[in-house]
Amino acid sequence: MGLSALLSLPAAAAQRECTYQVQTALQYGTGTLEGGLQLPLLLDAYLPVACADGPPGAVPPVVLIPGGGFNWVQRDRPRIVEIADGLARAGFAVFSIEHRVREQQGLVPVSETLDTPQEVTAFKRRIRHSPYPGDQHFQALVAMEDGLKAVAWVRDRAQVFGLDAQHLGLLGGSSGACTVLGMAYSADEMLMSPLTGAQAVVDMWGDFYPHTDLKSGNAPVLVLAGTEDPVIPYEQTTDLVQRARRVGVEASRITMPGVKHGLDDADIFHREIVGTDITVFEAIVQFLEARLRPQGGQVWPPTGQRREMTADEPPPTP
Repeated sequence: MGLSALLSLPAAAAQRECTYQVQTALQYGTGTLEGGLQLPLLLDAYLPVACADGPPGAVPPVVLIPGGGFNWVQRDRPRIVEIADGLARAGFAVFSIEHRVREQQGLVPVSETLDTPQEVTAFKRRIRHSPYPGDQHFQALVAMEDGLKAVAWVRDRAQVFGLDAQHLGLLGGSSGACTVLGMAYSADEMLMSPLTGAQAVVDMWGDFYPHTDLKSGNAPVLVLAGTEDPVIPYEQTTDLVQRARRVGVEASRITMPGVKHGLDDADIFHREIVGTDITVFEAIVQFLEARLRPQGGQVWPPTGQRREMTADEPPPTP
């Protein structure tokens, strides 16, 4: 267990400045592998303990799912820790999770949702026109199953952790973004219990299928997209945003010209929103602040911006 230093974020991006504690390797459930083996599923919890404006009170939880192409997932990867650190300092309780991937200990995961041949057939029929490989859909399904377990675990411990469980955020990158999008918008269509109570979804270079799963009343989404992404074509994010807006789901997008795929290329901690003095990461904080802590009065989009924004690297220092 560790305690961070008190650091501040720009006032335009966050209302709070907090210290936090980290509880590592907490088991939130198990996941089934072939042969019936149960794999322990772990998360790290970043929990605010004191803020510049007083006790943290009931803080909104954010479930963070790292990427890895469904081949691997590492909750304590430095870039993921950097995101969790920044969000916890802004007064959010962050739960960085791991889930089942394509192969663990030489075994493959087994869906805990598709129980009958008829359900498998319906699932395959549903994705037959998808632009993605069917295997990726199955892996996303398994990751969603685990992600929903993590949400239930977090909510069950709202009193223990001092959480405002009515204001839940989801954030993921790459395959993790595919997972949180599926959890928020496709769980009921994937024969799972619908995810209720999500108030904000952050999609960092991910996508899901089909976009017609988006329905009126779904959680607002913030999409981060690079125009040169070879994994998730920029045009797919346009389809997602347009569908969301057609059905009345609040959708914002930050376009990053020339950016490919992943945290290293996006450089969200230094790339700035054009027309502002805030970085992409600070914009994420502002979005979560506005949607998960509405009583704080934070605005979204940032002042002077619309829901379509552009982010470029800052000019070099003279």
